[in-house]
Amino acid sequence: MTATRVTRALAYAWVALLSLLVIGPALLPGFVLSYDLVFTPQQVLLPGSIGVGSGLPRAVPQDAVVALVETVVPGMLVEKLVLLAIPLLAGTGMLRLLRGTAAGVVGATLAIANPFVAQRLVIGHWGLLLAYALLPWALVLAQRLRAHGDPWDGLRLLLVVAAGSLTPSGSLLLALVAVPPALLPRSRYAVRSRVLLTAAVLATWLPWLLPALLHPGGAGSDPDGTRVFALRPDVPGGALISALTGGGIWNAEVSLPSRGTPLTWVFGAFVLALGIAGVPSLLRLLGRGITAWWAGVATLGLLASLASVALPGPWAALLDGVPGGGLARDAQKLLAPWVLLLAASAGMGGGRLIGHVRERTTRVAALCALAVMPLACQPDLLWGAGGRLVAVDYPSDWSAARALVAGSPRPGDVVSFPWTAFRRFDWNDQRTVLDPAPRWLTRTTIVSDDLVIDTSAGLVSVAGDDPRAQAIGRALARGEEVAPLLPGLGVGWALVAKGTPGPVPDLQGWELLLDGPDLSLYAAPQGSVAEERSDARLVAAVDLVVGAALLAGLGMLLIRRVRARGPRPLVP
Repeated sequence: MTATRVTRALAYAWVALLSLLVIGPALLPGFVLSYDLVFTPQQVLLPGSIGVGSGLPRAVPQDAVVALVETVVPGMLVEKLVLLAIPLLAGTGMLRLLRGTAAGVVGATLAIANPFVAQRLVIGHWGLLLAYALLPWALVLAQRLRAHGDPWDGLRLLLVVAAGSLTPSGSLLLALVAVPPALLPRSRYAVRSRVLLTAAVLATWLPWLLPALLHPGGAGSDPDGTRVFALRPDVPGGALISALTGGGIWNAEVSLPSRGTPLTWVFGAFVLALGIAGVPSLLRLLGRGITAWWAGVATLGLLASLASVALPGPWAALLDGVPGGGLARDAQKLLAPWVLLLAASAGMGGGRLIGHVRERTTRVAALCALAVMPLACQPDLLWGAGGRLVAVDYPSDWSAARALVAGSPRPGDVVSFPWTAFRRFDWNDQRTVLDPAPRWLTRTTIVSDDLVIDTSAGLVSVAGDDPRAQAIGRALARGEEVAPLLPGLGVGWALVAKGTPGPVPDLQGWELLLDGPDLSLYAAPQGSVAEERSDARLVAAVDLVVGAALLAGLGMLLIRRVRARGPRPLVP
C-alpha cells in the first residue's frame, strides 16, 4: 500500500472515530428520545405519513419512508443507522469534495463537530441533518457534471437529492445549493439533460408539496411562530457571532453550555481566519461557478437568519405574506449552507497552512492539532451532545396499548393526553420528547400541536394547524366536557400517559381497557363514533410514481456498475 493510500485510509478512519465520538451513547441498546427525535419498534404507514391527515404535512415523506423501512428493519436499528450516517456522510463527503488529506481532515472535522449539527441532533431534526450531510456529495457530482456532462452523473445527483428530501427543508437545501451549478453557463451538461434534471428534481418535491397544496387549511401558520422561531443569540456578542459560528437555535434548552464561554470567540475567529485564507484554494478546486453560487446561497441564508432577529417585524411580514414562507420560519436552518461552506473553506485554509510546514513530523502534529481543536474548544459536542442523546427502553405499557388498538374491531382514531405536544417521562430521565403515540399506534393519533415556548418576553403559545386538535384544545381551555365531543370528531380511543405534566379531561362513560403504571387506554361507548374519511388516492399514486421512478434509476446505476466491472475469472 502506497503512502498516499495509507494517509487517505487514516483520514477516513478519523472520520469514523469522530462519528462514533459524536453519536456516542445513542448507539447503545434502546431508543434515543429527544424533542422531535422519536423512533418506535415499528412505525405503521398511515394517511398522515404521506401528508393526508388533518394537520399540515410537516414530516412528509419522512414518516412514510421510516414506516416502509421498518417493515423489514427494526426501528431501533433504523434510528442508530440514521444517527451514525449523518456524521459519517458529512465527513466522508467533505473528504471527497476537498480531495487533499490535510484539507479534507480539517474540513470534515468542522463539518461534523459544530454547534449546528449538535443542536439539531438534540432537537431531533435528523431529516434536515441528513440533507446537510449529503450536500458535499451532491456538490462533488455537480462539479463533475459541469466538467464532463456525463448523464449518469446527472442521475446520481438526482438520487442524492432525493435521498436527502425526507423533509421540505432538506429537499430545498440540496436542490438550491447543488443543482443550479450544474445548470449554470459554461457547464458541459447537455441542455436537454439540464431540463430533464430540473423536472426530475421538482418531481421529488411532490411527496411534500402536493399534500401541502391539498390541505384544506392551506399553508398558513400562526404569525407568532415566525417571531418565536427566529435566531436566538447563544454566545457572548449577540446574533452576528452566533450566526457566523453556526449557532443561534431558537430553543435555548438545546444550546450547548460551551457556547456561553469566551473560548467560542477565540475558536470562531480562528476558523473564520482559516476560511478567509482558504477562499483562493477553494476557488481553484471547485471552480468559480460552484464556489460563487454556494457562497451566494450561504450569504443569503446568513443574512436571512440575522434579519429574523434584527428586523423581526419585516421578517415576519415577509414570511407570512409569501406562500410557503413558513419553511424558512426556523431561521437557524438557513445557516446550513454557510456552516458547510465555512468548513470547506477553513479546511482548504488549514491545508494551505500545513503545506507551509516542511518537516513531516511537524506537519502531522499540526494536522492533529487542527483536528482536535474543535473538540477541545467545544467538548460538549461529543458523546451525544454531552450525554443528552441517551438510549432508553419503552415501558411495556406501550406495547400493550398498541396490541389492544391493533387487535380491536372498534372504529375511530386515537387522542393522546395529557394535552401538550411534548412529554417528560421519568423513564426518559425527564428529557423533553414529542409525544411518541402517533408513531407507536396503528391508527391515526390526534395530539396537541400547539407549542408553548419560553422567550425573553415570556411564554408564547404558537397555534397549531390541525382542526380536530384545535377543537379539543378550545374545549379544554373553556372547561367544557371533552368526552362527549370526541366521538363526533371520529375519535374512538383515548390514550393517557402518566407521570408527565399537562391537562387530562374526565373520560366518564368511556371503557377503561388498560390501566398500567405508565399508560391508560380508554375506548368510546359502542356505536358513538363518527368515522373520519380521507381520500389519499391522488397523493399515494403520485408517491408511488415518484418512488418507482427513483428505484428504477437506482437499478439502472447498479446494473451499469455491474456491467462495467465485467465477468470475473474463476481463477485469479
